[in-house]
Amino acid sequence: MAAPSPSTLRDQLQAALGDAYRIERELAGGGMSRVFVATEVALGRPVVVKVLHPELAADVTAERFAREIQLAARLQQANIVPLLTAGHTGELPFYTMPFVEGLSLRQRLAEDGRLAIPEAIGILRDVARALAYAHDAGVAHRDIKPENVLLSGGAAVVTDFGIAKAITVARTQPAAATITQAGTGIGTPAYMAPEQAAGDPSVDHRADIYAFGCLAYELLAGHPPFQSSVTHELIAAHMTQRPAPVTSLRPEVPAALSSLIAQCLEKQPGQRPQSARELLDAIDSVATPGVTAGSGPVGSRRSIAVAAGAVIVVAALVYAISARRGGGATRAEPSLAVIPFTNVGGDSAQDYLADGVSDELATAIGKLPAVRLASRSSAYRFHGRRDLDIREVGKALAVRFVVQGTVRRVGDRLRISAQLNDATTGVELWSQSFDRTTKDVFRTQDEIATAVTGELTRRIGSQVGTTAAVGRGPSVGTADAEAYDLYLRGEFLLRKRVVGEAADFFQRAIARDSMFARAYAGLSQALELMPYYTSTPGPAVAERAAKAARFALSRDSTLAEAHMSIGMASMHAWRWPEARAAFERAVVADPTDVQTHFHFGRFYYYVGDTEHALAEWQRVKQLDPYSALAAGWSGIILWQRGQLQEALAETRRAIAYDATPAVISQLASRVYLAAGFPDSARQIADRMPRTPPWIGMIAYVHAMTGDREVARRIVRDLEAASPRPWFGNAALAYAYVGLGDTSRALTALEQATDAKEIWPNYNAVIDPMWNPVRKSARWAAVLHRVGLEATPGALP
Repeated sequence: MAAPSPSTLRDQLQAALGDAYRIERELAGGGMSRVFVATEVALGRPVVVKVLHPELAADVTAERFAREIQLAARLQQANIVPLLTAGHTGELPFYTMPFVEGLSLRQRLAEDGRLAIPEAIGILRDVARALAYAHDAGVAHRDIKPENVLLSGGAAVVTDFGIAKAITVARTQPAAATITQAGTGIGTPAYMAPEQAAGDPSVDHRADIYAFGCLAYELLAGHPPFQSSVTHELIAAHMTQRPAPVTSLRPEVPAALSSLIAQCLEKQPGQRPQSARELLDAIDSVATPGVTAGSGPVGSRRSIAVAAGAVIVVAALVYAISARRGGGATRAEPSLAVIPFTNVGGDSAQDYLADGVSDELATAIGKLPAVRLASRSSAYRFHGRRDLDIREVGKALAVRFVVQGTVRRVGDRLRISAQLNDATTGVELWSQSFDRTTKDVFRTQDEIATAVTGELTRRIGSQVGTTAAVGRGPSVGTADAEAYDLYLRGEFLLRKRVVGEAADFFQRAIARDSMFARAYAGLSQALELMPYYTSTPGPAVAERAAKAARFALSRDSTLAEAHMSIGMASMHAWRWPEARAAFERAVVADPTDVQTHFHFGRFYYYVGDTEHALAEWQRVKQLDPYSALAAGWSGIILWQRGQLQEALAETRRAIAYDATPAVISQLASRVYLAAGFPDSARQIADRMPRTPPWIGMIAYVHAMTGDREVARRIVRDLEAASPRPWFGNAALAYAYVGLGDTSRALTALEQATDAKEIWPNYNAVIDPMWNPVRKSARWAAVLHRVGLEATPGALP
């Protein structure tokens, strides 16, 4: 195919992108593409548009290419530049991704040559994190090189995940074959694994491990392991030659790091590290001059006595886990769960304090890059278990270590006891109790931190650099002990979805400290959940919630909870593109936050994008294997995609994990109804509260299973209510559509829209429940009013 001229290609690309993007300029292209910078008009943000070079696209099927990179588009992790969209202009496929401010690693190497060892290790750790996440999701990169690593905001991010494979598959696969069959032939010779260069069809993620070794070699030595301007000579070297050890070129490089790079560069894939997670563990165990694994400030502000108790446990854990590693040898990634501490004071009103200790401890451990932490929601599965078997916990949560403890508060005295256990044997490795006063808590925190640091210095010497950083404790964001205590009470109630009281405690915390960002974030989240769990109308709290979230972010832009609140607020106001942008920021702020991924999945479902919704809920399951909500919502999507048996399996899991939330009953009743189990559907539906919107779904299920009198009775009660309660119009719509009265159903939806009820968050785009009204012009009009379109996944 003839290559379009620059002006022609730009014009073609602008036409293909339409009004959603405005092309601004062209950048220097990469090895596989022409690269343009454009503005995403709706959000005013810059994006990169990459158009495949004609020689690569000559026999690439654009549709197959777009389908293949859907796998990579699911990747959302802080060290991965996500894919946004894909399409084609003429015969040339293109894809878009966010514009990342900063230099490429290639530009950095061109300016400075080889990098300082601590900086190189930091970059390699970030790249390994990206690879580990992608490989876990089944996506290999196949073209790791300095051009595809960008340096921005003090971190390294990897771009173009999955593109090389997508090109190969789309170009070489016969039409009848599966689109995910392995393909080869794309890559960069200086970084290409021998099996990839040889065209081996069984190439897998270990080719990325080899390329990672080439990248690491270049960062430390100043050039790749093999150098030649002739491609076939480079390929022959990868297949037959061993590079000189990095230490022979740069003696100050730690021997363990040089050995790791050599292992990555083994010719046979089976002789390399078998996963990127092995790379992470090995990198973190390397003792670099001036750097220790996980070094860096964790927080410099003082915290109250509760946080101080958590700090003590973290420091001891770092010591215990480090001691068991033994000599820096490579071993499995340390993994740990913090079981919610038990309140043993006899006063249940102090339960929030025990939970607060656990959460501060988990927050602190979560900042240690060398430790994989089980999600808090998974750990809460074992809350209050007196017959706890540590080995059972370790097996259930797939962790090596378990922390548990107790908290006793009497008056102004606080006693925290904690212990670290080996989950494989059940043996206690360390335990200690701390008696402190809740008065003068900041001086007490300093005393404890000093004592712990001294003990660690005595025991492990140079490693104290890591533990001293931890010993400063997590920043709670306030110097007011009472404000923090009120915040802990709010968080405790928010987890239990007692959202009205939670909001009151957050507001009281703010009254004590008007700059307390975490309290504002908690308040914003409680207010956004209030329309779901109380009779409070959404518009009554919308502005207050958004204002609290914005103020929280003005004080601390890393608060994922506040970004998530803005996403929910935008979603409730039917501003869908703004919602997506806010959720994306929340994911970047904390890729491990379960609630962020869960609500982002809800967003995708509501706009009809089932692929991305399932991907977000799959991420929730990875972080929290016992998430009833992720299982329940996955079940409803699987049913609506025609996968009924898989939907039933997910629904049963949701009920087994936690059948108490009303939304689980709503989702499960719909799946059982679709599966032909009317009795079970009614029984499950009747567990829901008999208040809007749930009562409308009760009526729908009863009507659809032949019990129309129950549905009519609910309708009469709702129609008679004056004034009509919040969500009452939407509840009526569900009831009427179940009864087959489409005219009244549409009238109720129009009234729900007038009242700004958040009924579109109940599956407007794809739910079969609305099939009886989909052909109506009134339906199209009301859908348009709430910012949605009839085409699933399409946003205006």
